[in-house]
Amino acid sequence: MFSELLSESGLSLDRLESFCRVAQAGGVTKAAKGDPARQSLFSRQIKELEEFFGTDLIRRKGRGIALTEYGARLHTIACDCFAALSDFKSDCRGRPVEVVIGAGESVIQWLLLPRLEELRRRLPNVRLKFLNLPTTEAVKRLGDGTIDFALVRKDAATRPLQTTSLGEITYRLFLPPGLRVAAGPEVNVKALRGIPLATLEGEGSFRTELNALAKKAGITFNLQVECSSFPLLARFVARGNVAAILPNIAEEDLLEAGVNAVALPFLKRFSRPMCLATNARLIRIRPVLGQVAAVLSQLCRF
Repeated sequence: MFSELLSESGLSLDRLESFCRVAQAGGVTKAAKGDPARQSLFSRQIKELEEFFGTDLIRRKGRGIALTEYGARLHTIACDCFAALSDFKSDCRGRPVEVVIGAGESVIQWLLLPRLEELRRRLPNVRLKFLNLPTTEAVKRLGDGTIDFALVRKDAATRPLQTTSLGEITYRLFLPPGLRVAAGPEVNVKALRGIPLATLEGEGSFRTELNALAKKAGITFNLQVECSSFPLLARFVARGNVAAILPNIAEEDLLEAGVNAVALPFLKRFSRPMCLATNARLIRIRPVLGQVAAVLSQLCRF
């Protein structure tokens, strides 16, 4: 059946594995981690693959490489085959199959970890691996086949990815004991004036939109702390003295610390529908992923 394909030299699992390493690293030097001998090996193996298939698989791009159209296709095929073979080996040896889930730190800490015990109970043949990834990177890796699932904003997971709606992440003002804020349907961003706040640092979409609201209302926030993630902000709120706008999924953790969560009308603009995104191609190749998808979509709805 494959005699014609295998009758020529140049194709091997070792060469394909090296090609995938270089593709995922974005360059031969990065893939070889500075080892000159491995750099030479990887370059030679990719050249041998190009000679075997009769086409260029990579091209230079800046200091690294980019995949050609055929290179991208080969990378997908090779990754899929390696994933299927890895699952098969684990199954033959009675070992759990590794499944990789990409999500933001907030989703991992407040949505996935509280459900970990039940996930493990329902998926005894699976070893879960969580990667803290920004949305764009999670979607990219899902398309590449280097992760198996992503919990991301629904608008970020476009076709050909398959999505299952999980719910909507909304935002609330979390106040430690002793801090109060006016509430009601007419309350606007001016209610935050004077309240000691902790918020995300940088110029991400959340911080940019929050600053725009303050500017429009003609107020300046009383910023006391800036952090790189919502879970870090939550820790400052739990210690007292500062308030923070956080995703509603943080509420269960913070209520134990006596923190009060207040829904404010103007925070509705920050709401984001979330989904479980999957790669249909991988599910066809790796049947265990269909089982995992069903369990995740059931347990992670909110």
